[in-house]
Amino acid sequence: MTGLDGQGPMAADFHAFLSAVTSEFGLARDVLANNLQARDLQLRVQRSFRQEPGADTLLRLLHDYIRDCGAVVCVIGARSGACPSPAEAATFAHLLPPRITEASYAQWEFFFARAYRRRLSLYIAAADYRPDKGAPTGDNFPELQNAFVAHIEALGLHYTAFSNRDQLRAEVLKEPWPEKLRAKPILLPYASLGSLFKGRDEFLLRLRESLTRADGGATAIVSKALYGMGGIGKTRAAVEYAWAHRGDYTALLFAQAASLEDLRRYLAGLAGPLQLPESEAAEEEVRLTAVLAWFVANPGWLLILDNIDTPDALAEADRLMGRLAGGHVLLTSRLDRFARQLEPLELGVLSSEAAAAFLLETTNARRQKAPDDGSAAGDLADELGRLALALEQAAATIDRLRCGFRRYLEIWQSNRERAVGWARPEITGYHHAVGATWQTSADQLSGTGRHLLERLAFLAPAPVPMFLLEVAIPGAETEDLYEALADLTSVSLAIRDSEGEWFSVHRLVQDVTRHCLDPLGSRQRLTEALGWINAAFDGDPQDARSWPRYDPLAPHAQSAIQWADREGIAAPTAWLMNQLGLLLDAKFLHPQAEPLYRRALAIDKANLGPEHSEVARDLNNLALLLRDTNRWVEAEPLMRRALAIAGSRFGPNHPTVATALNNLAELLGTTNRMDEAEPLLRRALVSDETSFGHDHPDVARSLNNLAQLLQATGRLAEAEPLMRRALRIGEATFGPDHPNVAIGLNNLAGLLKETNRLGEAEPLYRRALAIDEATLGPEHPGVARDLNNLAALLGDAGRPAEAEPLMRRVVAILTDFERRTGHSHPRREAAARYYARLLRAMGKSEAETRAAFADFIAKHGA
Repeated sequence: MTGLDGQGPMAADFHAFLSAVTSEFGLARDVLANNLQARDLQLRVQRSFRQEPGADTLLRLLHDYIRDCGAVVCVIGARSGACPSPAEAATFAHLLPPRITEASYAQWEFFFARAYRRRLSLYIAAADYRPDKGAPTGDNFPELQNAFVAHIEALGLHYTAFSNRDQLRAEVLKEPWPEKLRAKPILLPYASLGSLFKGRDEFLLRLRESLTRADGGATAIVSKALYGMGGIGKTRAAVEYAWAHRGDYTALLFAQAASLEDLRRYLAGLAGPLQLPESEAAEEEVRLTAVLAWFVANPGWLLILDNIDTPDALAEADRLMGRLAGGHVLLTSRLDRFARQLEPLELGVLSSEAAAAFLLETTNARRQKAPDDGSAAGDLADELGRLALALEQAAATIDRLRCGFRRYLEIWQSNRERAVGWARPEITGYHHAVGATWQTSADQLSGTGRHLLERLAFLAPAPVPMFLLEVAIPGAETEDLYEALADLTSVSLAIRDSEGEWFSVHRLVQDVTRHCLDPLGSRQRLTEALGWINAAFDGDPQDARSWPRYDPLAPHAQSAIQWADREGIAAPTAWLMNQLGLLLDAKFLHPQAEPLYRRALAIDKANLGPEHSEVARDLNNLALLLRDTNRWVEAEPLMRRALAIAGSRFGPNHPTVATALNNLAELLGTTNRMDEAEPLLRRALVSDETSFGHDHPDVARSLNNLAQLLQATGRLAEAEPLMRRALRIGEATFGPDHPNVAIGLNNLAGLLKETNRLGEAEPLYRRALAIDEATLGPEHPGVARDLNNLAALLGDAGRPAEAEPLMRRVVAILTDFERRTGHSHPRREAAARYYARLLRAMGKSEAETRAAFADFIAKHGA
């Protein structure tokens, strides 16, 4: 720990820097410097440094002095002063805040002070201040200076305005320099990270405001759940706050408080550093009483009580604080319940940008460089969940191995269980491995809380919807999951969002939890997690109205089935794979759905045998995806195999057989084999009517399919009544606004259009479009189909100007879909051709048509 005066040295050793632009404040600066030096302050200004040929640059000299000095006084006006060369500034570019890319020498002096958290006093000239010289004597960049002053104001930094030299001198000398320079007790566990402390400026500002507002009170740094787990950076934030504001306190003191005994012992131990007469007393209570009396007698101190992670320690801290007065207390804790006088402040994981910046800067000297270091640092930061401790230990390992980010990422991903046990206390100042940081919290969990955490370890590191707690876990139906979650949040192992919609567990907590399970326990919790998600994934994933429920479950289903498949758990893994595949398929995310279908088929074949009915289901699902992606040759034998299995298992007139007949017939129709398809469709219709009666939705499906075949073969008069009957069944079964009704409306409108009844067809197309936009969302490829149908009708009706914006939207939806998914949509090229035809129908020249497409590609990509 830093000693009695730490980085707050005696006056004779105290160095300060006075920053000012000479042409504006030269005389005032010199008078100020003389006055401060007369008070035994060792002070330098920019002109104190002389750049010799071959020596360090002026900016380097300024940097090194300000880094090591105790205070910086910035006198700021309307002039920027000269700027260093780009080459000179490049070395220190990482010390500039985001969106600041250039600075003058005087501005760099401010940024150096901020980066190294020097004591900073700001004085800004008012508009009526008269500069020493009427015009700048060297380079001056007014826009740069205006932006600099705006940056200071945006940060909300305190500054003092002045209108003349005498006012400036009076304000600066008003600062309590002699008192500030006296030795102060500083007992902190480690030095400041300086510029390496990333992404916490807003939090430190919030903390400062909380500590200094009028009603006073102690403030606890509390990170609820995820944001408060071990390794999030609570201790580091408290210590950095102390260094940043050491000029505002008479003492900076730190005590470990992991237990009631530790709290009392470390507080009593402060008697020595405080040079109290009672420091030699053998009785702990005597030393503790003397320390508490010192706090009361010496106001203006800051006390950090670190790692108060047990209720007993928190209760003792609360009792002891009742005996304190005249200072600020910071508590760091993983607990989430505090006495009323303690205000909790949340501390979250770092932002992606701050985490990546930390990795880049802290490993800059020794890592193996690569052209993609920026993106690689971001990938690594995200993989580590942007957790401060994990980032520090990753940087330490990269430094030791002298490897690059990609190589470390490979090591981490292939050795996760070992990696969570790595610790480099000599680098990070933290004497625990990543995994060990949560042991104290885990030890306080109830049985149900621990069980929930162990199940959540097999879900995705993504928000978990709160409604999942309403689903009973197979085999553990009596457990109160809401109470178990409250147990996790109480020790900061989970976080709940403020709206109460979701909760989450950090990915590294998941890693450590899995690592701590024995093989038998791991399989049990994985099986329970799998069954839990499977039970929640009931219903029809292809019904767009169910997507608000299934979408937040999807990443957890994906994670659970991956773990289960790895462990050889067949059921309900294959079923859940099919359910997730159906959801992705309905969203036209075929590349993601296909491997799920194929793996489910392989699992069911191996475990149930090749003739099982669930194998037939798997074959059908895969075949339909292949059909929808125009791979008809691959799809047909799977459909025929599914039909054969269903017929053998259930008999020729079973509804499952009717479904298989419909699927195969649709494929035959798509490949223009109408004569083969028609008897299959008629057989399916008879089977459905026999099984369900005349008004069942499966009957409507068979009617629609047969009607479309009749339409395709020119038998429009036979097709129309079947379509109308199918539409009536759909509306009666599902209601007027269901996506299945939109399909019936589209089919009937298409037939009416073909029989030149455009006036009847148009409202049906518009109604189908409205239904699908409301249920599927405006960017779904199914909506593009509806838009295409309506645009084609408008084009045929001689209304190309109305059709053009619809087709432009069709092409945009399908293009955006391809870019988003990496999957080529089979209808995009045809849509683009028709859009070009519409433009020409509107009288556009070839050049104008090409220009319209060029503009479109610029907005949406090719």
